[in-house]
Amino acid sequence: MSWIQRLPGALWFFARGAVMSVIGNLSLAVLSVALAASLWVFVTDRENPTEVQTFNGSITVKFVNVPNSLAVANASETTVRLRIEAPKTEFSKLRPGDFEASVNLGGFASGQVTVSVDATSSNSRVRVLDVNPPHIDVTLESLRSKEVPVKVALVGSPQQGFTAAGQSSEPATATVSGPESLVALVDSVAAEVILTGVRADVSEDRVELKPRDARGGEISRVKVNPETARVNVSLEQREFTRTFVVNPAITGQPAAGYNVTGVSVDPGIVSVTGPLDVLQSIDAVRGISTEGISIADNRGDVVRQVQLTLPAGARQQVASGSVAEPVRVTVSIKPARGEQTFRVAPQVRNVANGLVVTQADAVTVTLAGDVPTLQAVTPELIVVVADAQGLAAGLHSIPMQITPPGGTTVVRSDPGELGIALIPRP
Repeated sequence: MSWIQRLPGALWFFARGAVMSVIGNLSLAVLSVALAASLWVFVTDRENPTEVQTFNGSITVKFVNVPNSLAVANASETTVRLRIEAPKTEFSKLRPGDFEASVNLGGFASGQVTVSVDATSSNSRVRVLDVNPPHIDVTLESLRSKEVPVKVALVGSPQQGFTAAGQSSEPATATVSGPESLVALVDSVAAEVILTGVRADVSEDRVELKPRDARGGEISRVKVNPETARVNVSLEQREFTRTFVVNPAITGQPAAGYNVTGVSVDPGIVSVTGPLDVLQSIDAVRGISTEGISIADNRGDVVRQVQLTLPAGARQQVASGSVAEPVRVTVSIKPARGEQTFRVAPQVRNVANGLVVTQADAVTVTLAGDVPTLQAVTPELIVVVADAQGLAAGLHSIPMQITPPGGTTVVRSDPGELGIALIPRP
């Protein structure tokens, strides 16, 4: 067993001796405790030795004791690096917040001065050995202040179809203070509001105010009072215009035997204005519908002046100062065409004296015409005539003359010629 391994026992021995000595001899007790503590420090240092390293991080320099009438306009360095000494196990625990670097500007006048940088650690086991750089150049200027407007700076674009309609801030102005050369550059303070993808009004209570020059560049080392502002940005939907066909909403059916032969719309195409999402809701193929137009049981053309049925938020685009006119819709209704077959008894004329017709074939006649007209036709209204003039007794096939009612035409007849039998009168 090494002597280091025996140390805990030794420590216990001395501690026990200290306790026992309290009873016998106070001075010996104090001596024993001191020896035990020394041995403990010795052991700790052997197990966790101190090391010297450069801290892995930059420490921001603070400017302290700046005269009331002055302000820091510039500095050659704003951060420093530290070389430190600490127990080995402490290095992994250290953070920039464990250190403080500062320069004391007390007693200086305006102009450029070179000052040393002091650095300390809040960790009692850490010792700062060196500061890099050890000195920095600082420019001091007279402290000035002025009032500037608060400008709302919009960052990004709202959702497609939306645009910023207005913005406001509370307060409308702010006071900037700092070195006179920098304050002179400040044109305004900006309150940035992100609008990317937004589709509703924006209201933010604490928006940081950033000093800006006339070109929008940010100015550092200038204080703003107040530091934040309440900002409101109102959005509105942008309007777009698209063209659509007009689709008349026709309801019902014409009277029996009648058909719709055509529909005309004036105008047939209209321009519609409204928010993008509203226009996108309109079927591009079907277009814009009209008010309902009933043609139920009609036997003639239907002409109506009707309004367009537009979705909420959309309107018909017309010339400035004009009012959207109703759409004129004409529905053409005509009788349906058809064919109908009739069985007709023929008439035989000019039969020679002394002869009689003993047989005549019935004739099937097919007429064409408007359905309502055909529906009113009866066989008696169709005249089928065959001329027997000059014919002797016997069987004959003779031409027929067919006269249809008005509004109809003969499509065909069966048979094409009339067969008759002529015999002497008994």
